[in-house]
Amino acid sequence: MQITLNGLTLDQEAIELIQAYEPPEGYYLGFSGGKDSVVIYDLTKRAGVKFDAHYNISPIDPPEIREFIKANYPDITWDNHAKGFWKHFLTEGPPLRTARWCCELIKEAGGVGRGKLLGMRRAESTKRKGYKCFQYHSKQHDTSWLLPIVNWTNSDVWQYLTENDLKVCSLYAEGYSRLGCILCPFENPVTTRLNLTRFPKITQNWRAAFDRYFDKRIERGTPLRWATKDDFWNWWIRRK
Repeated sequence: MQITLNGLTLDQEAIELIQAYEPPEGYYLGFSGGKDSVVIYDLTKRAGVKFDAHYNISPIDPPEIREFIKANYPDITWDNHAKGFWKHFLTEGPPLRTARWCCELIKEAGGVGRGKLLGMRRAESTKRKGYKCFQYHSKQHDTSWLLPIVNWTNSDVWQYLTENDLKVCSLYAEGYSRLGCILCPFENPVTTRLNLTRFPKITQNWRAAFDRYFDKRIERGTPLRWATKDDFWNWWIRRK
């Protein structure tokens, strides 16, 4: 792997960071089942620090992710913070790029008050470009985030996976470059069109939630601006 300004390879630098910030009670390692969390898990094992790994069960995750975790990471704890996800939809409405309540419920839950070890990287999105290697959660001031691979590129991640012979979820072999929630409002239109047919059960659950919310707004006396449920649904999946 490439050499950093400190004269270490990227993985050596990440391991030293993990060792340097180790909390007395050990890390809470967030494991999503994606390639970055596979790298973080392996680096943490190599660092020899104390940690417990957690997967937050999501009703909108591809089933292939759950199958991958079950087959390869039996020691990971499965937490169900998003158990009331679809009921939450009735209150909040559909998650939007400008009002994305879903991440807080699914991805950020768990590990409150602890040192969280996460695989987020600056190269993943515009929002994450400002992330620091070590920071405190903005809404949970007693919860810290350590992001040991925050500066890694996609190529760095794949190089590490290859050099260490690490398995990844089968969806990567289908052409997916990133894994996450199906029909996430941050998906691009091309990915959304693919996921609508690739994951029919999750699509059906989303659509049912939209229909229930549409009807609920009429019952409340606060109807939406769309004339029909189809109009409402099509507006959301067009990603405009």
